[in-house]
Amino acid sequence: MANEWMQARYDAQNPAALKRLVAAGAQLRPFPQPVMDASLRAAFDLYAEVGKTNADFKKAFDAMLAFRNDEYLWWQVAELTYDNYLVRNRTRT
Repeated sequence: MANEWMQARYDAQNPAALKRLVAAGAQLRPFPQPVMDASLRAAFDLYAEVGKTNADFKKAFDAMLAFRNDEYLWWQVAELTYDNYLVRNRTRT
């Protein structure tokens, strides 16, 4: 319950926080692709390192990764398409 509450609070408060940052002059830009690639690689290197000494972590991470990869098949067809549509059309209504 605490995780759900915290995630909901995070999601609910971020739009207003983002508007305050932009109003104060912040310029928002996505991370460059090389930064994203390096971050992902570093994370997976860390997960592999932890997995070498923690069998429970490796088992849980491998299961999560397999599930996530299968779930992305559905997500990119259904949820991603719909989310992209809503984002592109949010100012039309």
